[in-house]
Amino acid sequence: MPVPKKDGFADQMELRVLEKYKKAIQFIEDVTSDAEEVQKSVLSEILTQNGHVEYLQRHRLDGRTNQESFKRLLTCC
Repeated sequence: MPVPKKDGFADQMELRVLEKYKKAIQFIEDVTSDAEEVQKSVLSEILTQNGHVEYLQRHRLDGRTNQESFKRLLTCC
């Protein structure tokens, strides 16, 4: 069975799709290659934005946004 020929438009669409997937894969690699740093950054952002909430105040976090204080004051296991 003969392979249908592609026109220039089909080639361009294919390249766009491939580029889109390349960018998606690169994003996944970026955020998973250093998961520990990403987790620290996310925790810090959460603590910064929510340091005033009752739950964190009740556990005496008192606005601290560092991972060490969080782990020390809110042990779960």
